[in-house]
Amino acid sequence: MSPVKQSEIEVFERDGVVLIRSAFDAHWLDELETAVEDVMKNPSSLSREYIQTGNGRFFTDHHMSHYNDSFRRFMLNSPASQIAAALLRSEKLNLVDEHLLVKEPGTDVPTYWHHDLPYFEVSWQDFASFWIPLDTVTKTNGAMKFAKGSHKWGRIFKPVMIGSGQDAEGAADFDGPVPDIDRDPEGYNVELFEMKRGDALFFHAATLHAAEPNKSASTRRRALSLRYGGSRATWEPREYVPSRPDTPDLKPGGSLDGPDYPVIWRA
Repeated sequence: MSPVKQSEIEVFERDGVVLIRSAFDAHWLDELETAVEDVMKNPSSLSREYIQTGNGRFFTDHHMSHYNDSFRRFMLNSPASQIAAALLRSEKLNLVDEHLLVKEPGTDVPTYWHHDLPYFEVSWQDFASFWIPLDTVTKTNGAMKFAKGSHKWGRIFKPVMIGSGQDAEGAADFDGPVPDIDRDPEGYNVELFEMKRGDALFFHAATLHAAEPNKSASTRRRALSLRYGGSRATWEPREYVPSRPDTPDLKPGGSLDGPDYPVIWRA
């Protein structure tokens, strides 16, 4: 039986983003909360502080399951992969990226408009992300917002530095900069998603999205972003890829299967 409703699959395909209510039980989130503290105390070489100027802290790290047992259990045993496969109508999933994002209270920097596609060497088809918050998310503490339907525009915009909004140095121009979506949110069909703990967003890698600053006094915004390639996803080399695997052994236009993008789920 499918872990998601047919209507949710149709919303994802139409809008490029869907909100799945009560996707994860509290015990999974409780374990991840403890694991987040461990990772922040002992970050990997892939960790970054997105804020260089301004107030607050926006911490990020990648591939936590490589060295943290709680993240590994979540990746292998939680319903995340099964839900993602159902939404993609896919017979298998390759794990492309595993990304922790912690926006602390008092962080006055937004997450600037971008889409995930140009940051990775994965094709347009069957490339999507889960965004799983560990906290209640509101407009005040950093809710995500999406330009619904933008995954169907057929355009790839130049990547930006997430913490500054400046062009990513070394990236191709693609179709130029992201348009000024905040200037006309209705025209771009923008929806902001406030979420309860346990809810999750699933969105296409070409769907434009951003997030609000965390202006709250005491509420953190911790989230895990999981990026998957489905059955039709292929390897597409790009000039600017901040999370490129160390030893890619793949062919352009070919399967992602291999140690760099392991198959994490099969039907």
